[in-house]
Amino acid sequence: MPEQKKEKLDFLKREEIKTMAKDLALLRELEAKKQREKIASIKLKEDRLAQEKKLEQIPKQVKDKPKKIFSISKKPKIPSRSKKILVRGIIILLFVLFLGVIAWVFWPKEKPYIPESEQEVEEELEIRIPVSLIPIEKTKTPEISNVEEISTILNQIMQEEIVQGEFLRVAIKNIEEERLVSFQELSAGLGIEVPEEMYQKIDQDYTLAFYSQDKEKRVVLIARVKEHQGLIEILKSWETQILQKGIVISEEQYPSLAPSFKASFYKDIDFRYLTVSEADLDLCYAYFDNYFLVTSSFESFKKVIDEIEKQETNNQIGQLFIVGFEGKIVTPELEEFFKKYKPGGVLLLSKNIESEAQLKKLNSDLQALSLRESGLPLFIAVDQEGGIISRVDFLEEKTAQSEIETTEQAFLIGQKRGEALKELGINLNLAPVLDSIETGDFLFERSFQKPIEEIGELGKALIQGQKTADILTAMKHFPGYGAISFHPEEILARVEQIPEISQFKKAMEANPELVMTSNVVYKEIDASLPFIFSPDGIQFLRNNLGINVLIVSDDLDQNSLLNNFSLKEMVVKPIEAGVDIMIFSGWRSSVEQALEAFLSAFEIGEISETSVNNAVSKIINFKQDNL
Repeated sequence: MPEQKKEKLDFLKREEIKTMAKDLALLRELEAKKQREKIASIKLKEDRLAQEKKLEQIPKQVKDKPKKIFSISKKPKIPSRSKKILVRGIIILLFVLFLGVIAWVFWPKEKPYIPESEQEVEEELEIRIPVSLIPIEKTKTPEISNVEEISTILNQIMQEEIVQGEFLRVAIKNIEEERLVSFQELSAGLGIEVPEEMYQKIDQDYTLAFYSQDKEKRVVLIARVKEHQGLIEILKSWETQILQKGIVISEEQYPSLAPSFKASFYKDIDFRYLTVSEADLDLCYAYFDNYFLVTSSFESFKKVIDEIEKQETNNQIGQLFIVGFEGKIVTPELEEFFKKYKPGGVLLLSKNIESEAQLKKLNSDLQALSLRESGLPLFIAVDQEGGIISRVDFLEEKTAQSEIETTEQAFLIGQKRGEALKELGINLNLAPVLDSIETGDFLFERSFQKPIEEIGELGKALIQGQKTADILTAMKHFPGYGAISFHPEEILARVEQIPEISQFKKAMEANPELVMTSNVVYKEIDASLPFIFSPDGIQFLRNNLGINVLIVSDDLDQNSLLNNFSLKEMVVKPIEAGVDIMIFSGWRSSVEQALEAFLSAFEIGEISETSVNNAVSKIINFKQDNL
């Protein structure tokens, strides 16, 4: 223990010595610092004294002269008066703009003044007028503020001149509620009391018109029936009500001249009528197919039936067309188009396709619209060849035909592609391409690029794959765009001989539902007309591929045809030649103009009614069996 204490004392002594050494070093450092500061102060004083001695030696006039910080060699230029005004103007303008922005942000907003004439135009555009249920050229759109004015408005129109034997449509706008007058309000305005239950059975898109007959006006009211159940019983009750109270026409009360309604027929349509006066003033009505019709004379009743019959024929004519359209949704404009033309199909292009959900919704809405307007399903067609022509770009299966090597691969591709299209609501694929093509030909990249025998087998297998997915096929382009290096949609191609077609015959073993033709002049068949316009060409197709396949044109809206034929010729000649369906994309010309050209030609007898009826019947029968 004593040794440990001794070691501890030695250690403390050593630490104390170390600490004292540190303190001495610090003191020496402080002492040295003070010495350096003292030397520096003495040196500064010496320098100052030396400077004062030098100043004393300088002459007084030089010594008193102020020292220049910087020098200016020229006098500063004073701005001109015009420049000053310009600068001040800019400053004022910026200030005014600043005040304007403040006012726009914080000042209370007021509705801008719109002149009455412009207001009327704006309101007119907002109120949709449905397509007339019969063809009527002239329409009046009077405006009312309340329903009590309906009777007065109708009475005024009945005093106006209407060409003998023609209709004048009346669509009354309620400008206060920004809508057309309802069927119920109209009935009350005409003085015709209708059972309340009947309004639930009738569609509100009605057509009201006046018919000029023997210098008198007759009332015509047409509507579609949306619910048939119980309608006959309601109409019987309505007859009893009319017999008891009579009717009002042009603000005049007319009692019945007969004790009951009578039955009659016109063109196999059963109608009922009640004689109101001896001057052909009757209350005639009929409920047939999907129509409810009321007129105030037998002659006007017959005229409407004739027009409906004509309209029904026009409605069926729409089945001859697969058309393009604008947009990715069903718009009011598209609905009006379907009401008027009732097309048999639509062609989906890239401009109509955005996403899976959007395309499903679009196709579902299109089918519902077609069923509502025509009672028939649509062909919903797309060019989904694979490779560079894949309209539905987001699909997984987009294998190009040039990459397909075996029939097994072709079948699986057709099946997988077909299933994907079916899921989206598409039912017709405009593929595969079976043209006999060589390197350098326009369609080379889109072809199978195999010997002719293999093309037929691959095409057959791909079609079979699509059929297992319940997808319709339009193989193309018979007899082919072979030996054509330029774009045949821009320049009309003319070739000497018919290309090889054995591959099409082989593919027919898979029973494709449609075959698409080419827009080429084959001099061997017809030296003057493209294949699609030539009766000899279409007969050649039927002789080689059979009579059961539906024949569909390639898109007719091509510069190669537009530059050589009128629009009417382009839509009339294919049907006259024996084609069943025409595709018109509307890419370059208006679809509406093409359809109107066809309807106009049909009405004046420039198209064979037999040709039209044969094609329409074939399409309708096909849809009933396959869609």
